[in-house]
Amino acid sequence: GKILECRKVEKSKKLLCSQIDIGGEVRQIVSGIAKYYTPEEMVGKKVIVVTNLKPVVLCGVESYGMVLCASDAEGNLTLLTPAADMPAGAEVR
Repeated sequence: GKILECRKVEKSKKLLCSQIDIGGEVRQIVSGIAKYYTPEEMVGKKVIVVTNLKPVVLCGVESYGMVLCASDAEGNLTLLTPAADMPAGAEVR
């Protein structure tokens, strides 16, 4: 998906709320990555998302998926992104 908008979740230091184009649909996804990314640097990024999850409410904000990240032994986190420029909605196989 492609991140169209991103903002901090008001009642949290850890959460970002993103509007993500997943190809023909825009999903709101809340992720706990505010320690590693600002909302401004998230906009425009292509990310890998999981969309077949039940919606959840985090700090009063609904989330309809999950942005995938990887972490190392020290707890450093990085977004998983496509290696090539893929269209929003391309399936992970």
